[in-house]
Amino acid sequence: MLNVVLIFVVGMLFLAGILALRPYANKADKKKTVLNWFLYSVWFLITCIRLSFIVLNAQIGHVKATSTGIFLFFGLSVVIGIVLARLVGLIGLGKKQKSSNLTS
Repeated sequence: MLNVVLIFVVGMLFLAGILALRPYANKADKKKTVLNWFLYSVWFLITCIRLSFIVLNAQIGHVKATSTGIFLFFGLSVVIGIVLARLVGLIGLGKKQKSSNLTS
């Protein structure tokens, strides 16, 4: 039952990510768009591997493997998420917009 719920949640996250990334991909040049979609695919793949690895190890009872998987895959996911958000423009644009509004 838990596997079905996780598959449903992961599918919803995948669709939400596509819908969130699509407007930014239309504004950028071709290289940046390809890089964004590649990073999103890698991030989603790592998220799926992380969830399955953690669930399988937790069901079997491998406590050390579960905690290592949580730490390793969560760290990779956060780093790729920050890089993706920076490339899309969600992080780091606040100072430029504030200074341009003050000079106008």
